[in-house]
Amino acid sequence: MQLLGFALAFALLALLAPPTTAIHHMEKKIAIRQNGQTSVPLVITNQCRETIYPGIVTQGGTGPQSQGFELTSGSSKNQTVSSNWQGRVWGRTNCSFNAEGTAQGGGSACGTGDCGGTVNCQATVRNTRLCVHKTKY
Repeated sequence: MQLLGFALAFALLALLAPPTTAIHHMEKKIAIRQNGQTSVPLVITNQCRETIYPGIVTQGGTGPQSQGFELTSGSSKNQTVSSNWQGRVWGRTNCSFNAEGTAQGGGSACGTGDCGGTVNCQATVRNTRLCVHKTKY
């Protein structure tokens, strides 16, 4: 009963509190930095025990210099992106690339998170609708 009273009091406080103004993270402007630059750092660190190959794709803005690379355990890579950059970064594991940076024998190069069989991801990210299917048992 006490819990119900607390929940009602909290809900009433939420209704009486003044509205807040939120700002979408993409509407927040980055201050111009030294020398007029508006780039921001993108630091990727491998905290896994094994070597990973981060995959990076750009959806908007100016992306990093490299869209894929080898990253050994405990190491980091520093890159920069524009302040309006939108994109994705993910770790790929169990990868095997030849000297040209493509899959050995074609096809997938990584066990997880493959990026078209290449070290340097050339994927394009689009806005797509997500369809969720729920099954009731």
